[in-house]
Amino acid sequence: MNSTAIKHIANLAEILVVNDIKQVVISPGSRNAPLVIAFDNHPDIDTFVVHDERSAAFFALGLIEANEKPAAIVCTSGSATLNYAPAVAEAYYRQLPLLILTADRPNYLIDQGDGQCIQQDQIYTNFSKSFFKLPDLPKLDVDIQSSNQMVEEAIKKLKSSPQGPVHINIPLHEPLYETEVYQSSVFKQVELEELSENLSEDKIHNLQRIWDLSAKKLIIVGQLTSADMLKTLIDLLAENSSVAVLVENTSNLQNFHKLCHSIDRTLALISPEEAAKFAPDLILSFGGAIISKKIKAFFRTHQPQHNWRIGQYLINEDTFLSKTETISIKPEKFLKLFINREDQTLSTYGSQWKSKDFVAQEKHNLYLETCPYSDLLVFDYILDTIPDNSILQMANSSVVRYCQLFNPIFTVKYYSNRGVSGIDGSTSTAVGMAVAVPDKLVTLITGDISFFYDSNGLWNNYLPSNLRIILINNGGGGIFNILEGSRKSEQNDLFVAPHQANAEAICKAFNVNYTFTNSMATIETEIQDFYSYALNNRPKLLEIDTIHIESHKVLMSYFKFLGE
Repeated sequence: MNSTAIKHIANLAEILVVNDIKQVVISPGSRNAPLVIAFDNHPDIDTFVVHDERSAAFFALGLIEANEKPAAIVCTSGSATLNYAPAVAEAYYRQLPLLILTADRPNYLIDQGDGQCIQQDQIYTNFSKSFFKLPDLPKLDVDIQSSNQMVEEAIKKLKSSPQGPVHINIPLHEPLYETEVYQSSVFKQVELEELSENLSEDKIHNLQRIWDLSAKKLIIVGQLTSADMLKTLIDLLAENSSVAVLVENTSNLQNFHKLCHSIDRTLALISPEEAAKFAPDLILSFGGAIISKKIKAFFRTHQPQHNWRIGQYLINEDTFLSKTETISIKPEKFLKLFINREDQTLSTYGSQWKSKDFVAQEKHNLYLETCPYSDLLVFDYILDTIPDNSILQMANSSVVRYCQLFNPIFTVKYYSNRGVSGIDGSTSTAVGMAVAVPDKLVTLITGDISFFYDSNGLWNNYLPSNLRIILINNGGGGIFNILEGSRKSEQNDLFVAPHQANAEAICKAFNVNYTFTNSMATIETEIQDFYSYALNNRPKLLEIDTIHIESHKVLMSYFKFLGE
């Protein structure tokens, strides 16, 4: 095959393929031309061209989540590298294996007034596992071998647990566009580093003793991409009457009979007088971000005697400010230590939480029977109509919080960029995910600010027909009407930031099928057609207008009703 004439760059492409990194998202430029040529000419690499680097990096996160495999991003030098930063930070806090390949000017041109030239070394220092810089102009075999070894070491860091983004900066000299027949070298898969997971017998005995003596054990699970291996273990532990299990939809753990799914909804029923009954003796947590601010506040106020952080996912986090143990071990292996242990506490702690959860569900349903047209009622309907066996991508701010008020759909997988919780890449991530799983329907629920902020997520040639976007347009950042401090501020309009942006015009620009609704009657009329495949093989967007509705007052009324 033909490849770039720059040998160590041609080798880089081959090393990626050998290590099963076969999807590369490219943003056009000149300095990265050798990388583009090497990847595009390789028969085993799928390349995607996404012009906007910020969007390109989030697009890659969608590929990674859907395939559960690493992906690479490639950009030119200069400010292009900075535009990757939001997605790099998201990947870091989600432990997603994103390989960042940034082309650079030769070393002697840095800070010498050359175009598209900035200090790129260590540019993602706080948000990447490792940084590597390839040799400036390797021509000798020993220099090329050194470059190959750096790439292999970068892949080892990328794929070894805990995974996360790795940055390779690549100085490139002109000429940039020459090609030659590539004489393939033989590369082997890198050997990954495995973290030690061995607990001593004394340690296990001590943990089991604390477990047995704790009458109020609470397991709380954060965001997980895949939870299939954990589901059976969690269900078995939830059989123990002294164990309560709290999960959010982003955990992708579902059991309506044993687990408490809608944390904020359930907490609304716990009065200050009975809070001590629900405070745990032991918290066991694993997974990624917890969305509920209410549960963080509750456990920070009512701190447990023991708080164990388990796993390899942001293991040093102390979300509830009371951590007593950090145990770096796969949750599946750890939970098995406590299966079938006899409960000697005669506690009903688990059923206390679940009883509140059942009552909250009943009151939730009662309220919705008379709920006026609002964001809350819209979420009730659209979540009820998402097709089975599909994927739901939730934008941040109010969208992901509303979704947590409703029980998860058993056959739907839930995703959201909760590493940094920014609004900057929701659409791009959903597009990347839909591209990666063409046989599944992918629905993005987004707010208007998130949608307009990431409208470049629609600027590529890969928009698939299995993508559906539900845009809930409440005329600005609705989350700031929900937050009491913002709502009472004289500057609230500057936080909510009403706008005149036009979603229909954006859809027209990117050839996306567009439908508008502003009432429950029209939503119910449009939704069936919305989920059918379009004749023109393009994605669909449904804009739901709630601009003139005071949805925050409905939400306040909802929580008041739950707590009465």
